[in-house]
Amino acid sequence: MNDRKNRLGLLGFRPGPGGIGRVMITLMQALLRQGVAIDLLLPPGETPDVDELGRGLATWTLDTDDAALGHRQLAHYLAVRQPHALLSNRDQAHALLAAHPWTEPRPRIAFRIGTDVPEKLRRSNPLTAPWKARRMASLYRRADLLIGNTPSIARSIRRMLGRGPAPPVEAIWNPIDAERVRRLAEVSTIHPPIHPWITHQQSPLIVSVGRLVRAKDYGTLLRALARLGADDHDPRLIICGEGNQRRSLEALADRLDIADRVDLVGHQTNPFPFMAAADLFVISSLFEGGNNALIEALTLGTPCVSTDCPSGPADLLEAGRLGPLVPVGDHRALAEAMRRTLAAPLPAQSLQAGAERFDAGRAASAYRRALGLAGSAS
Repeated sequence: MNDRKNRLGLLGFRPGPGGIGRVMITLMQALLRQGVAIDLLLPPGETPDVDELGRGLATWTLDTDDAALGHRQLAHYLAVRQPHALLSNRDQAHALLAAHPWTEPRPRIAFRIGTDVPEKLRRSNPLTAPWKARRMASLYRRADLLIGNTPSIARSIRRMLGRGPAPPVEAIWNPIDAERVRRLAEVSTIHPPIHPWITHQQSPLIVSVGRLVRAKDYGTLLRALARLGADDHDPRLIICGEGNQRRSLEALADRLDIADRVDLVGHQTNPFPFMAAADLFVISSLFEGGNNALIEALTLGTPCVSTDCPSGPADLLEAGRLGPLVPVGDHRALAEAMRRTLAAPLPAQSLQAGAERFDAGRAASAYRRALGLAGSAS
């Protein structure tokens, strides 16, 4: 096999638990199993769990903060390894690749985009959003391929690029290692109880996973919970996550007189036992990308409800087939969807079947095809 045709350089990886780090580890594991050789280009001082990734991975230093140094390091890497493709995962890495003085053989350059960029810019500052979007579009046009992690995000990218020459935009789901998720979900049956509401469950249990930040709009979820009372068997809510809205959410729970039915348990390295034990998993966000927790809940067969926010839940829940979608910020609609789903949940087998499209092997094969990488089907 032509080694260059088989080699991928990956930039913009952030080591650490959860989120995008876990997505990229899962993708790299699947690509390695399919025979792709991966060079992981990391900022100084950052080291992934190489043991978890196994053989076939090499690490190189690439400083994306110091552009001059980064270009020298990238030129050296390219001369030595000559990868067939480079997959960039963060804006700083995108910018470095876009500005690099390329020589032949030039690798195929792909930018992975995991959020609805125009929506994110609009929510951060509506006044500056248009020109920032134009700047990002100019950056994205320098890639050979753009990859969004949901069809909605891919469509948003295409709209942002507008008319004129632009690289193709593909949608490839975030990969999920279903076996790992289910294995970690079983921890609660092996180790001491993780939470009394699980071990002595007398009321329906609702779970959400995410940072306690404005974008998750947990205030709407608390207001929805307050509308579910004795007639609904007084459901309880556990939120796994930490953030700057903890105090305001605790105060809101007190005002709504539901503090005894809400537990903000903080960041959980392993949230899967909570998700597996839940009668309902809820997303109340203002906007999302390819929400990994929602994918994981489906994988565990846990019934789901979500706001119909840009730009991932409707794709993940198949426009409501796998779980109700409600208007953003509407606590009454959210409460009613939660009530209906608790009363008549979809079968776990149907939800798990709907999650099969997120299989890591399928995602790796899609990336190989998009990047033109050699390898073998897994």
